[in-house]
Amino acid sequence: MLLLWKPVEAAMSLTLVVTAFFIAEGIFQIVPSINYCSAIPDAWGWMLASGIADLILAALLIMGWPGNVSWALGLIAGINLITSGWGIMVAFAGRSV
Repeated sequence: MLLLWKPVEAAMSLTLVVTAFFIAEGIFQIVPSINYCSAIPDAWGWMLASGIADLILAALLIMGWPGNVSWALGLIAGINLITSGWGIMVAFAGRSV
């Protein structure tokens, strides 16, 4: 109900939550990718690139705050879905290990 009554405030709070998620996801992808570089030599770079992309997206949201609230949620979430797909490529590469 709060999303319907106050859509601007809801978009701002959702953007903050998404920014925090991108920071956490970026860190939790970069650290394992560095640890797994010897176990998955062909695909650890995809996981590292996905984590770096998440941190860049979070930085873009922070730098443009609050002016980017109206358009950033959809665009940034879509870019995150693409880079998270890179993580799926790592999983497929890991099957051969």
